[in-house]
Amino acid sequence: MQGQDSLPGASGSDPRRHLGLEGSPNFRDAGGYACGDGAMAWGRVFRSGHLAYLTDSDRKRLADLDLDMVVDLRRVDERALEPSWLPEGVAMVGADITPASQGSAIYADSTQLGGAQAMFDFMCDINRQFVLSQTDAYKEVFARLLAEDAKRVLFHCSAGKDRTGFAVAVLQMALGVSSEDIEGDYLLSRLYYLPEEQTPRVRKKYPVEHLNDEDLRPMMEARRDYLLSALEAMTQTYGDSDGYLREGLGLQDPERRELRRRFVVAA
Repeated sequence: MQGQDSLPGASGSDPRRHLGLEGSPNFRDAGGYACGDGAMAWGRVFRSGHLAYLTDSDRKRLADLDLDMVVDLRRVDERALEPSWLPEGVAMVGADITPASQGSAIYADSTQLGGAQAMFDFMCDINRQFVLSQTDAYKEVFARLLAEDAKRVLFHCSAGKDRTGFAVAVLQMALGVSSEDIEGDYLLSRLYYLPEEQTPRVRKKYPVEHLNDEDLRPMMEARRDYLLSALEAMTQTYGDSDGYLREGLGLQDPERRELRRRFVVAA
């Protein structure tokens, strides 16, 4: 993957991409990306931030998606603090992804970190930890997804950009989406999760009084370097991303064929 944190082109401008939920602004459809001789189907894989503050209109829109499964990648305490609203009958999988549980400004000792560079380094490490310490949790997510025959699924966390961004990127890798489109989809959070709108909520949620808004900005944005940090950890630990899919997540050829059956349609 090359380039900076530039925003995607045509893939991001498709009117089907962004659902425009008032209470979950980073809610979007991950469909439409080419993968081999097909493309990811629209209306099958969705991604978002938390679902705690949906309006009545948002709830109707979410119910109309006819989801089979919602994968909540937040920690148990986050789910308790901001419980997600789910349509009746939708299976919920709680994954409890906790990559920053050791020595971070947000999840441990907030006095140890200060400044934008430190926050940037922290975010890169979080994304490495998705591979280095959270692979078993992500493996269980895909095992549940396959076991329950879910065909319309929503992945979400708090902001919908880091834990969710990694989960969707991994699924797209397994489906055969190009690295350029994976990166482009990842960076779309820069359009819909805006620091100037979301920073006040983060300040209420986390002990970051000693950090100004510019110090916090690396945490508030999706950046290419974060995704690259996860990919580098895959290479260092498993040889490459394919090794991670196979050895780390247990997504061998039969599992990938099943995922393609559910989420890929003829181009």
